[in-house]
Amino acid sequence: MLGTVPHLFYIACCKEPMNDFSNEKWQQIKILALRLQALKNILKVFDEQITNQSFANELNPIKEHLDADFDKTLNSLIELTKNGDD
Repeated sequence: MLGTVPHLFYIACCKEPMNDFSNEKWQQIKILALRLQALKNILKVFDEQITNQSFANELNPIKEHLDADFDKTLNSLIELTKNGDD
């Protein structure tokens, strides 16, 4: 599916920049896509390993922060890619 984290991660790992973006903007896109993948992996482990533990409530603020960071990063990436090189 276009726009999913794995798709964005694939785009970020491409060796050649897309024609619509400068090298600087392309580097920003790669960093944001890699950050999204890392956050997704952390949240997945959090859900698998922490959610049902007795101390999960104590770590809930951390999960909320990670979720917010993921959303903010995704929005930044979407905004950066939809504008091209204006």
